[in-house]
Order: sequence, then C-alpha cells, then structure tokens
Amino acid sequence: MNMIKTTRSGFIFRCLIIVGIGLSGLGMESQSALGAEKVKLTYGFLRGKVSVDSLEKFAATGEITPEFRVYSTFADRQTLTQLRSWLNSRFECDRLDVNKFASTSEGQQFLQELGTVIKAHPQQNGSVAIRSTLMATADVPSQSDGWTILEAMYNFPADDIHVNVKSLFQLQKSWSNNPQNNRAAANIFNIRAENTSALNAQ
Repeated sequence: MNMIKTTRSGFIFRCLIIVGIGLSGLGMESQSALGAEKVKLTYGFLRGKVSVDSLEKFAATGEITPEFRVYSTFADRQTLTQLRSWLNSRFECDRLDVNKFASTSEGQQFLQELGTVIKAHPQQNGSVAIRSTLMATADVPSQSDGWTILEAMYNFPADDIHVNVKSLFQLQKSWSNNPQNNRAAANIFNIRAENTSALNAQ
C-alpha cells in the first residue's frame, strides 16, 4: 500500500513539473477574490492536488510546505530550482496583445486547445476561463512590468484549476510536431530577457 502511495505521489509530482514548466513557456498572475485555490491534476484514476498558496510560498522563499513536500521529495534540487524559476518568470505581453491575439483564428484555436488541458470545470473546455484569466492578469500597456503564472492562477475564475495530464501530453506532442501552428502564441507569450538568462543559467 505504501509503495502504491509513493509511486502515485511521484507520478503526480512529475505531472506538476510538466504543468509548471511545460505550459509556462506559453504563458499563464494580481490577486483576485475569485482566484484559484488549488491545482488539481488528473491522469486516468490518479488524482493529485496542491494549493496555489503552497506554490506561491515556494516561489517567493523556497519554503516547502508540508502539503508540497509530499510531491517535492520526488524531485532533485535542480528540478525544484527550475520549477521555482519558472513560477517567478515574468511574461511581457499586455492586455492589448492578449485581446488582439485572442481575436484571431489562430488565437481562438490556441485557447480551445489549451482549454482541453486547463479547465475551470472538468467537463467543460477551459478556453473562456483562460482568456478571462489572461485579460485580468496582463498589465495595461503603459504600466506593464510583466506578469507571472502565479498571478494568473490568482485571477483564474474558479476555486480550482483542473488539469487533465493525459490531454496535456497529447497537446505537447502535437505542438512539438507542428510548431508553425503556434508561432504567434510563442511570439506573444515571451518571457522577459532577464528571466530567460536566469533560467539558462540553472
């Protein structure tokens, strides 16, 4: 029983790493009363969750809460450092950029595809919630200092962020095989240069 629990926790942590690192390259942070409280991961019959507060503490100070420790024990120091760097990375696009991109056919397709992975409700595509999150998070052009994944989580219009890991694997494979299909998204959701340098140094 303990072996099953250990294997399950290790798998869920790897899924969390994929969500935090893999999707952050395509963007998704100002705090809202309607913001998400937990990230819930699903892969078949496997279930896992971690609070956004735990992720925020880890990003800000490196502190690993008891809740997060269940998963973090399955990662080496380099992986945890990389995850913390990604959580603190700032993206440059502002509300005008997001709105313009989301209004294009490519942007709509991108949000629909991402919505199969990230949802406000497990039975509904999350594209509307993702667009709402990005619009609420991205700074106005004249005051833009970038935004982070954590800030986006706090602006997510639901208590929980549901992530379907199986769909995530499929989407990552599709995007990797067809990078030209999301070239505009990659250009929009750029990480600030100083963050890129810091990540490459890890």
